[in-house]
Amino acid sequence: MTEVWILSGKEPGVNYRVQVYIPEQPPQSERGYPVIYMMDANYYFGLGTEVIRNQSHNLLKTGIDPAIVVGVALDAEDSVIRERRFYDFTPPAPVYTYPDKMKGKTTGKHGGAETFLNWLTDELQPRIIENYPVQQDKQCLYGHSLSGLFALYSMFKRPEAFQCYLAISPSIWWNEKHIYSFLSGAKDSKLFISVGEEEGFMVEDAMALYHRLPSTMDENTSYYVADDENHASVVPATMSRAFRYFFSC
Repeated sequence: MTEVWILSGKEPGVNYRVQVYIPEQPPQSERGYPVIYMMDANYYFGLGTEVIRNQSHNLLKTGIDPAIVVGVALDAEDSVIRERRFYDFTPPAPVYTYPDKMKGKTTGKHGGAETFLNWLTDELQPRIIENYPVQQDKQCLYGHSLSGLFALYSMFKRPEAFQCYLAISPSIWWNEKHIYSFLSGAKDSKLFISVGEEEGFMVEDAMALYHRLPSTMDENTSYYVADDENHASVVPATMSRAFRYFFSC
């Protein structure tokens, strides 16, 4: 069963479409279901729910439990969603530097990750916990590309908000790798970071960040390069592996 909410964001006129998938099977824990929060739900919510639905029926072999999937996306036209991603998922910074590939074009507003993170943790998470049987110590945040960058930012800034962070092809390049300035906030969070073999410099970026994580995260971090996958194909190629990592934690 999937329920859909339209919730107001932190700013006037900004609304988010929240999709909540509830499994047919009862939770494996008496404390409730694990929860996966999926960013960019307009792209990935359907895929995420199908992975949970199909594989949780054979959890002894797949390692994937019945879980609630919460998909979050701006409630707007696709073009507006694409531009808004550069605001919601990028960290605040005093100065922004754009890469040559953008050819001098800006992306509209950006640097709103803290505002979006506050909405996610202060408003959406409590609402999910209030309305569904949730295992509060088994929640993860999933993001790809810019939302993968947001997953890293969230882990560094609010490591206690989720027990696991799944960052797929994170846009570490953004603003000359400004994400490194938040590394000191890393604790002992559990992190799955993955990238497609065909993603060029993003493979090097992901590996470099992986090696710069504090030693306290060594045993809690999984780094995976998906053979023959590119920036788009890496999502379906790694989603089961990412989810299995979460459930194994």
